Amino acid sequence: MMIEGCRGGSNQREKVLATSKIGVRTGMLLAVVLAAPAAFGNEVCRFAGTTDYSGQAAITTNVATTGDVTRVDVAITFHAKRLYLIDIQYLLEEVSTWRAGALQSVSVNNRYAVDDHIVRQLWDDFQRGSDGLQARRVQAKTLDDLRRMHPHFVQHWDPVTFGRPWLQDYTAAPPERRTDLDLPSPPAGVRSPLALAFYWIRWLPNGGADVPVFLPGWKKDKVMDVRFDASPSPAGTVWHVPLHHPSLTSDQLSSATALTSTDHHLMRLSFDLHGPAGSAGGLVEQRGCVGSAGTP
Repeated sequence: MMIEGCRGGSNQREKVLATSKIGVRTGMLLAVVLAAPAAFGNEVCRFAGTTDYSGQAAITTNVATTGDVTRVDVAITFHAKRLYLIDIQYLLEEVSTWRAGALQSVSVNNRYAVDDHIVRQLWDDFQRGSDGLQARRVQAKTLDDLRRMHPHFVQHWDPVTFGRPWLQDYTAAPPERRTDLDLPSPPAGVRSPLALAFYWIRWLPNGGADVPVFLPGWKKDKVMDVRFDASPSPAGTVWHVPLHHPSLTSDQLSSATALTSTDHHLMRLSFDLHGPAGSAGGLVEQRGCVGSAGTP
């Protein structure tokens, strides 16, 4: 579901590398579109998607609720071919925790590569403190960089480790404190991108809602205000979402549409995005769920 291929882009390999960071951020916006002993609910859902430039996405969501605490883990693997020659891979995982519906922490593992060349890998962790969400980061462009800056985290460098637990090793990495990424005084009801797209959208009111969304890892424009308008459907509820953000062009409207079922499951997500590097579109559909996440 992450996108680098953009309609109307340059034919140069350097253009692909230069815009790869924009692709990661676009994917985050796309995602916006959309402690008792016994667990109240546990659910695993799988999704598959297609995008421009023969892009293929596989998404797994894992939701576990214990008492008033909910943990939402969304992992995305995306591959695309640009110009039929350049292979692009994005890997993105977001793990968030919520207490009584309020965001307590969000951790993001973001990796991308072009033609098997790792452009960058980073691991961000945001924990709620006395003044909002406080950020820490582990990042590296090469394995040598990771060994030098975060010696106790090198076991997570290989992309084949994507999706495996990493938070238990994070403190020892050690991570860098990043005050420039903090979110002081988060707005009430703030959501993280992937948790909103794949979980919280299922519980929005039928009359629609305005939702503030925190974009982890952004240095400015960290909160995006998103309007969800609802339309009834025989299959459930169709959500129409216009997208407005400084990273998107203003002369063409970016938007997304999602379908949630009558039993509160995300069934389909489509999008059409327009940015300075070009345009991108795609479709993601549910392939099945096991278990139940219950009602938050």
